[in-house]
Amino acid sequence: MATRRTYYERPGLDALVSRVTRRLELDGKPAAVLAESVFYPEGGGQPADLGFVDGIPVVDAIELGDEVAVILERPLPEGAESVACLLDSPRRRDHAQQHTAQHLLSAVILRLLGGSTVSFHLGEDYSSIDVDLPAMDASDITAVEAEIERVILDEYPIRVHVCPPENSEDFPLRKRPPAGEETLRIVEIDGLDYSPCCGTHLEHTGRIRAFRIIKAEKYKGMTRVYFLAGDRAVSDWKRLAALARVLARTFACSEDELSGKSLQQKERLAALESSLASMVRERAALEAELASKDEGAGGTGCRVFRWADRPIAEILETVKAVSLKLGSPVLGSSAAELKVAVAAPAPDARLGERLKPLAAASGGKGGGGPTQFQAAFDDAASLEAFVKAAVGKLGDA
Repeated sequence: MATRRTYYERPGLDALVSRVTRRLELDGKPAAVLAESVFYPEGGGQPADLGFVDGIPVVDAIELGDEVAVILERPLPEGAESVACLLDSPRRRDHAQQHTAQHLLSAVILRLLGGSTVSFHLGEDYSSIDVDLPAMDASDITAVEAEIERVILDEYPIRVHVCPPENSEDFPLRKRPPAGEETLRIVEIDGLDYSPCCGTHLEHTGRIRAFRIIKAEKYKGMTRVYFLAGDRAVSDWKRLAALARVLARTFACSEDELSGKSLQQKERLAALESSLASMVRERAALEAELASKDEGAGGTGCRVFRWADRPIAEILETVKAVSLKLGSPVLGSSAAELKVAVAAPAPDARLGERLKPLAAASGGKGGGGPTQFQAAFDDAASLEAFVKAAVGKLGDA
């Protein structure tokens, strides 16, 4: 017996009592076929609806020919013939908002930029479409968003036309209808777009509420456009507004001044980093000079330096300078970061080739080239085991 698809006939309905026409098991999970269903089954790029049947969570809904089956967390009680079905309305609304917004986005990109939509993905956090355009720049994104905002504001009605496949020629379809269908559902955005689609949609574009393109990036010779619509977009605007308030308090400026203030901070940070790098190099040169004056400096042995909390990037500068000054390998370690850096004065040292197996044998991970090598370890014992092995490999300390 075919399931009556109430999710199409009355998309705003979120609860009903339905008769169970049969029980079954699908992939080892209990399931039930309903005489009528408010639960949309997965299809058309849209995930299935969820909810409850007699208080039992619905974990999926699928089509079985002309029937719709709900997959349940646990079996229905024996003897239950009529069951109360309760839809997860926020989830349905979210999917309808994203799906309707996708139709609108695809139509606007086609009309303004000439790019056809190749695929659509509705994710839990964001949605995306792939369009056959080599790129979309900032001005393209701005123009597309502006047109979508206009259509949302004007509340274009959304209509669904159900017809035989041969009648689809009566509509200026944006994409070719699927083959082998007995009937087609054509979703119309009031003369703006006509697209064959089996998903759920809103009553008019105003219910999309808000829309934002997150980014557009090149993807396999096309452009992938990421977007947020509906409640997702509203939540994201609230998140961004809260972030702007926090940053404005942090920088003691207005929200309008944040862009300029952030640029100032970026330039200041770049200057500080440049100054710090110069000081690190100067310190490394001084430490190299002091090391050369130590009793026993020079020779072919590997010198070892240990620091409690010096960053490994600064340690690398020091061991490079000391190695060049002494003409021999130098190893430095950071107890805080559990990392080591090794340098040698000449390319024929082949540090990476010689030390990488030692790091792996000591439980660490490392890599490098002819004159430099770095490795990281999970604990102090592993680090010290490597230091001992490396010193032995490169010469006595």
